[in-house]
Amino acid sequence: MYNEVRVFVENKPGKLSNVAEVLGKAGVDILALELADEGQFGVFKILTAEPQRARNVLTEANVPVALSPIACIEIPDEPGSLVKLSKAIEDAGLNVTDAYGCILERGKRAVFVVKGENLAAIEDAARSVGLRPLESLL
Repeated sequence: MYNEVRVFVENKPGKLSNVAEVLGKAGVDILALELADEGQFGVFKILTAEPQRARNVLTEANVPVALSPIACIEIPDEPGSLVKLSKAIEDAGLNVTDAYGCILERGKRAVFVVKGENLAAIEDAARSVGLRPLESLL
């Protein structure tokens, strides 16, 4: 399993640039970012190779942050890869509650982030079709 960085922000201008600036100045690379709008507040879901370091940097900057466990599955960057993973999860009878992805190397490899009730079972389903769950993005 892996951890995504969750940053809790008030839904107003400047919050994204503030988080990006804090992480950028510390040399933390953002691989993927998703914003979940919850009305007056929002959550930035950040995928980075250094989730613990990102949390520490943001905490030092007084930014509300937490780590959240996810299944981080490496898939080939080619048509049909997401179908292979999603069918394996479906065939295992598992539900996906949140997901997003990004390309790590164009034409070679991508990563798909999955949340659900049973992350270990999601990782097992991925392995069953030859895909690799990641514990590190370094």
